[in-house]
Amino acid sequence: MSKRTDSKAMEALFDAFATTLKDMMENGRAAIDKETGEVVRVTPEAASLNVIRQFLKDNGQSVLPGTNKAVNDLAASLPFSGEEYEEGYVN
Repeated sequence: MSKRTDSKAMEALFDAFATTLKDMMENGRAAIDKETGEVVRVTPEAASLNVIRQFLKDNGQSVLPGTNKAVNDLAASLPFSGEEYEEGYVN
């Protein structure tokens, strides 16, 4: 006998996860300051950023090259032009 998943509970979990990831991107990751014991916000580490990237990818969120100012600005700040990758670009 299989148990049916409560769709409303799953939607709530999905929304809570998405909200948590958004908060981390906007305000930093919660961490404990070793000296004071207080909760502080720090820049998300690579693992957290990868979770966010994968969440977006898994849910079909992507940006076409040249269509988003934030992505364009990031690409412009890279230490290489990216032109060497254009031919191999796969969407």
